[in-house]
Amino acid sequence: MKSLEPGALVDALYVALLRRPADEVGRRQWLEALTSGSATVEDVVRGFTDSDEFAAKGGRFTNDVSQYGETFDLLRLWVAEHQGAGWVVDVGARGVERSNSYDLLKHFGWRGLLIEANPALVPDIRRGFAGLDFELLNCAVSDFEGRATLSLGVNDDISSLNPTATEAWGALRGGVEVEVRKLDAILAERQVPQDFDLLSLDIEGEDIKVLNALLADSPYRPRWIIIEASYDYSVGSLDDLPFSDAVKATYAIRAQTPANLILGRRTA
Repeated sequence: MKSLEPGALVDALYVALLRRPADEVGRRQWLEALTSGSATVEDVVRGFTDSDEFAAKGGRFTNDVSQYGETFDLLRLWVAEHQGAGWVVDVGARGVERSNSYDLLKHFGWRGLLIEANPALVPDIRRGFAGLDFELLNCAVSDFEGRATLSLGVNDDISSLNPTATEAWGALRGGVEVEVRKLDAILAERQVPQDFDLLSLDIEGEDIKVLNALLADSPYRPRWIIIEASYDYSVGSLDDLPFSDAVKATYAIRAQTPANLILGRRTA
């Protein structure tokens, strides 16, 4: 991970989170905390996001709704790279709860493409994300195009094109026929930039297959990927799972939560 010296880090936090240059007094206080060791980088980022000024400008992470705190991990990484607002593609969007895109859209002014296969979840997603800059597609995503049955699990939150993945959470409740699209075709159709900022994949058993197909069939190379492939920290390397050689050559594990790997695009 590219690191910043303390002064550059503090300046980046002021610009990225408070949207203004650093004031002399505040900058000096944060620098002293960092250089003395009385505060870590994470402490300083948390100080900014918990501040009244951040809240007054439409922010505040008093209730991070990402699945296992992925938003804060990403924020920490992005600050270190001067990462600004951008594009998020959320495949398996579900809704606000445990969303890996909502905070980015709401607090940082990102633009989002949300994709959800289960038609029963679409009205709640539209209500929960109302007023934000997003487009919502109701279709399944896999490595083929056509129609297939989406198996429905114990609640609307559990569904998959793979019945075995759905049954892992409990008894099936039936199924619904859905359109299936390839991700590269969707991205091209919606004019998403080829190097967009974040791809979140949470599609119950289709995740790795979809990522492999994206790199094999298209020029799309998102800068960051959240993919449901951690399996309670049992995965220590991309070699542990059937990721393609292209994925392994292009991405590295940069952070991890119980459910997800956070992959960062390698630099030359």
